[in-house]
Amino acid sequence: MRVIEFGDQSAMLVTHAERPDLEDQAQGEDFLSQWPTFMFHDPVADEHYPIMYERCPEFQFYLIDNAGSLLANGNSIPLAWDGSLKDLPTGWDEALVRGSLGAQDGTAPAVLCALQATVSSRCGGRGLGSSLVNAMKLLARAASLESLIAPVRPSLKAEYPLIPIDDYVAWRREDGLFFDPWLRVHERLGAGVLAIAPESMKIPGSRTDWETWTGLNFAASGAYVVDGAIAPVVFDADADLGVYIEPNVWMLHRLQRGGTGQ
Repeated sequence: MRVIEFGDQSAMLVTHAERPDLEDQAQGEDFLSQWPTFMFHDPVADEHYPIMYERCPEFQFYLIDNAGSLLANGNSIPLAWDGSLKDLPTGWDEALVRGSLGAQDGTAPAVLCALQATVSSRCGGRGLGSSLVNAMKLLARAASLESLIAPVRPSLKAEYPLIPIDDYVAWRREDGLFFDPWLRVHERLGAGVLAIAPESMKIPGSRTDWETWTGLNFAASGAYVVDGAIAPVVFDADADLGVYIEPNVWMLHRLQRGGTGQ
């Protein structure tokens, strides 16, 4: 059990290998409600996500308080990457596939890839986002992995879904830091931008699917702005197919050998 500091408080870091019983809390409404419904319908995740818990339980983790209450949780997966942009996964979906297949066939990983980080609705604004990133860095170092990479989902991009991701990433505050808070968390922890992942995740669905997931009426072909989506959903009425393609930002945390990784 390891201690993670956030502000003037601390949390205990435990892995799924150590506390598999915490998965039920992490899958509770308190955490799932932090994400839009359509995000739970990525077919790649449906197929490969369970493999992480089976083959890589030491990289699925929880932050708990002294009373044992779950404060936050995260998922990550080790994968092979030679360090070049050419070999970088195209995004979240490909990273999950590469990591899960590697875990199955025994491919030696080089880096840890962040997949998701969620803070309890009870704990917003307490700095736990940084703690989740630091937790992944600690887990990467414990496994002798050379770096942490992350296909970052900018947290405020959903308020600007029509702005191209390249333009959005260029937005900076007066102090020079990223405009986006989640990009800024990674930046403050030492990460740099590797590349834009314009097609990081793909979620297809029928008209009925999208109307169920969003509460909107997909009556005609076109691009739809959906609550929680960081890009429009493009719907083809003739094909009865709506596709959400989510852009992310690849960021790299290099881990100093012999250091804390924080």
